[in-house]
Amino acid sequence: MESDNGLALMVQELKDQTCMYSNSTSFIRGFMLGQLSVLIVIVLALRYLLMEDVKKVRKRYIPSRLSTNPPSRASASAAQLPAAYISKKTYYDVIHHPPESTDWLNVLLAQFLMQYREDAKINDRLILAVDEVLNGGVRPSFVGPIHVTKLNLGEEFPIFRNARIRPSDDVGSMRAEIDFEYNDQITLGMETQIILNWPRQAFAALPVSLVLSVVRFSGTLTIELINPPETTTRPEKPLERYIAISSYSDFVLDFDVRSLIGSRTKLEDVPKLTELITTKLRNVYIDKLVYPMFVKIKVPQMWNGSPDAPSSTTATTSSTATNASNQATSNKHETTTTTTASPPQPEQQSSTTTTTSEVTPKAKEKMEELVEDIKDA
Repeated sequence: MESDNGLALMVQELKDQTCMYSNSTSFIRGFMLGQLSVLIVIVLALRYLLMEDVKKVRKRYIPSRLSTNPPSRASASAAQLPAAYISKKTYYDVIHHPPESTDWLNVLLAQFLMQYREDAKINDRLILAVDEVLNGGVRPSFVGPIHVTKLNLGEEFPIFRNARIRPSDDVGSMRAEIDFEYNDQITLGMETQIILNWPRQAFAALPVSLVLSVVRFSGTLTIELINPPETTTRPEKPLERYIAISSYSDFVLDFDVRSLIGSRTKLEDVPKLTELITTKLRNVYIDKLVYPMFVKIKVPQMWNGSPDAPSSTTATTSSTATNASNQATSNKHETTTTTTASPPQPEQQSSTTTTTSEVTPKAKEKMEELVEDIKDA
């Protein structure tokens, strides 16, 4: 019995040893297979990622190959995304680039303003020009002639800062944003009359004296180049390209209005009149300059007309020059005859002197447009 039990124990031990050996061999086999698969993956990665043919890489990435591409593809990519193309070529990150200083612009503008202020102190030409613009154009029937009594351009200078380029609302476009601040008093004083036209024309008149001052003006200006829309057909005339200047709605525009109404019994600084004038002036600024409204400055075209235009232009210029010379000679003969007939009158001389001191038509037109909006107040 004891021998049978010992034999059974030995057999059981042999079975346990064989099971342990088989488990260890299967584990070693699986471990080796796993390591071998990892090595195969690494070798394939090194083969296809790091050991590719050098000639193919050069054909794909060398700069000389990029420069030999057809120009149409480069221009097409630039036309599709001009903002990204320009920022890449100029090394400007539109999103992360910090704002820049505009001290040089402040100095240049200060020089211009200083010159205008010195000219205004020497003569009254600017006051006369503003007076002429205020009285020109369409004036309400109940408002009498306007006389400018005071014009002060202040002593401080506008300060621009934090210039940056940001993406525009249009796809593929950019705009410049500049913060500005002006703390000074630009004062305009004027006198007029409120005319009562009932029961008859100009039945009574009420004198009104106003002194308007801009105390503070700050905000953010935006400058953007607006290109014409792309067309499949060639237009007969070159499309308009212009610069749009506008302001954001978070601007600050503070006024100081002093009023004096009446002749014998005078009302001074009427609050309702002050509120009416300041509200109207702010609305004029919003309607003219606050985004999405803008002031348009036309960009001159480099190429005008068809390729045959220069020859026709020169021909037209030469013909007009000959006509002008002929007309000048005829006018010269006429003037000589008239001067021998009668000497010039002093009234004519005074008229010529007044015309030379007038404002240029373009500046006068711009000032009249602004005054027409201000007159509604």
